[in-house]
Amino acid sequence: MTNLNIFDLYSLRARLQPALLTLLPAAIGVFAWTGPGVKWQSALWTLFGTAGGTYFLAILARNFGKQIEPGLWLSWGGAPTTQMLRHRGPANTVMRERWHKTLSKLLGRQFPSVQEEAANPSSADNIYDAAVKLQISKTRDTKKHHLLFKENIQYGFCRNLFAMRTTGIIITFFGMVVSCAAGVWDVHSGAPRIAPWVCTAADALFLYWWVFTIKADWVRVPAFAYAERLFETTETLSRPKTK
Repeated sequence: MTNLNIFDLYSLRARLQPALLTLLPAAIGVFAWTGPGVKWQSALWTLFGTAGGTYFLAILARNFGKQIEPGLWLSWGGAPTTQMLRHRGPANTVMRERWHKTLSKLLGRQFPSVQEEAANPSSADNIYDAAVKLQISKTRDTKKHHLLFKENIQYGFCRNLFAMRTTGIIITFFGMVVSCAAGVWDVHSGAPRIAPWVCTAADALFLYWWVFTIKADWVRVPAFAYAERLFETTETLSRPKTK
């Protein structure tokens, strides 16, 4: 038994799984040489898990994701939540007015007007950021806000996977080389197998996926989807409580 059962759903999906996907091509390369049914592989994985290896991988993916997040937001023009609260942002103007009204009450101060935002954009962004942090603190209940929680998991998964892109490309390339080497060795030894070539093809597909799919724009979609879902919860804050 590994320590997988200590992970909550977010840690499992958004942190551990990206790390495991990054290492999978290497495991495919090992499989190309050993084939199925090797007992030491399962024993090694069990030892790795009980020694805290899976927990380490989850923390590694999370840290990588947090490190690249500011750069991602900067390349997009700001955090998605901040952009959607800006008067010049991409959100629907009617809905943004409702969000401003509710979040200004939550923050305890008026939001900047169009003119004030234009005169001091950084100060306006600080106000928006503070309001978003308060809003997030009000939506920690994953059962009550389960749709928001799902969007958060998807964004975390995509962000952390993108953060490990360079590592994934390197590991996948070497996994493909190792798998191909196993096939060549089998041919020279006079006992060719199909498994190494299947593993080589699988790693080649992984390499294509890393290079052409896992990009910044791939992370942008769930990031803005999470922001939209977060602001939808302002309707529950503004709704009067029933006795």
